[in-house]
Amino acid sequence: MSVTVTLPDGDCDEYMRFGDSYVKHNDGSLDVVRRGERKPHRYEAGQWTDVAGNEKAWKKPRLWG
Repeated sequence: MSVTVTLPDGDCDEYMRFGDSYVKHNDGSLDVVRRGERKPHRYEAGQWTDVAGNEKAWKKPRLWG
């Protein structure tokens, strides 16, 4: 699994480790979550233009009634 982040100047950052994924935030920032690392790599709004790869699926707890 990989994540490719396109930067404003056209260059790309590639994360090729198995289990890498990304999370888009409402404020325009982007986190690349790397398996085995404690903190994600953060791109602030305006530091990236596009992202491709595996989007992290958040599991929300559900209440069964």
